[in-house]
Amino acid sequence: MQARPYPSKSGKRLWLSRDEQAKLLSLVEDEYPRRRIALDLALHGLRSDEVRNVEPRHFQPLDDNGKWRLTIPDGKTGTRDTPVSRSLRERVKYLKSAARLRVDEPVIDVSTRSLRDWIVEAREQLADDLDDDRWHDLGMHDLRRTWATDTFYSLAFEGVPIAEELTMAWGGWAMTDSGRETFRRNYLGPVPDHVTSRAMAHLDFR
Repeated sequence: MQARPYPSKSGKRLWLSRDEQAKLLSLVEDEYPRRRIALDLALHGLRSDEVRNVEPRHFQPLDDNGKWRLTIPDGKTGTRDTPVSRSLRERVKYLKSAARLRVDEPVIDVSTRSLRDWIVEAREQLADDLDDDRWHDLGMHDLRRTWATDTFYSLAFEGVPIAEELTMAWGGWAMTDSGRETFRRNYLGPVPDHVTSRAMAHLDFR
């Protein structure tokens, strides 16, 4: 976990490592399938309002190789598509069947307050279980920050020339000077540990 203070208020912004993301999701793996999907959607870059309104029909195949995308029809900057994991799509498909949801019915369908309560409950348990007080600062927005930073640096490390543009498009930041400033100032964080670890293979430490 990497933490930085907010520039103008108390508390800290957090960016979770991939291992910490897995710990968060595993906490609600079986007992709370909707919570698991909601947190996973946030870790795919969705805002809280977007998480609440995802419907099964919004998932579409991207190609014939098992890749999927999610259409967000009413995002802050309009309609956009973002890539999602196959496992997330499969969980939504299973929940749709188990709960007998319509294809046009929200999967999560809870209030923003409920989403906040879910993340508070999870972070407090993780803080206790792992004896790590940093978890106390975790909010839904930190999951979006984590996704933005991981996505950008992963693409950049692979040499994708439009890493920032892709991340902003998938995450729904406006392609304007102010949108880019918001992305860089408030969401793009420290280099993720897994990227640093891979980069170190190219360094000659003696």
